[in-house]
Amino acid sequence: MKSKFQQSYIPLIILFGVVNTICFLFSDTLKIKQIDPIMVAGANTLLFVICSISIRSQIKSANNTNPHAMVRGVMGSVVLKLFVLGTAAFIYLYNVGEAQSVNGIFVSMGLYIVYTWLEVKMAMQIKPTKKDGSN
Repeated sequence: MKSKFQQSYIPLIILFGVVNTICFLFSDTLKIKQIDPIMVAGANTLLFVICSISIRSQIKSANNTNPHAMVRGVMGSVVLKLFVLGTAAFIYLYNVGEAQSVNGIFVSMGLYIVYTWLEVKMAMQIKPTKKDGSN
C-alpha cells in the first residue's frame, strides 16, 4: 500500500511533467508569443520543490493534536511560495534587462495559482490518523 506522501505526490509530478514537456516541445511557439520557456520551466521547478516540501510538512502536521497546525501549514506554504516566486521574478527582471519576458512572468503567476490550488486540494484530502493507527 502506498504511503500518504506517495499518494499526495502524484498530482504534483504529473503537473510538473506536463508543464516542462510543454515548455520544451513547444519552445519555438512560446518564443513567438514572447514567453521564455526556460524561465517558465525554472519557475515550474521552483514551485514543484516548494510544494513538495510543504506537502511533506502538512502530512506531518496532520497528526498534530492542535487542529490549527494544518491550517498554519497550508497558509505558511502559500505565503512562502508567493515570496519565493516574487523574489525570483525580481531577480530575473534585474538580471535580464531588456530581454525580459513579461508574458513568461504572467505564465509563472498562473502556475503559482495552479500549484496553490492543487496543494490546498491535496491538503484537504489528508486525513489525520489516530494514535492507534486507524482513521
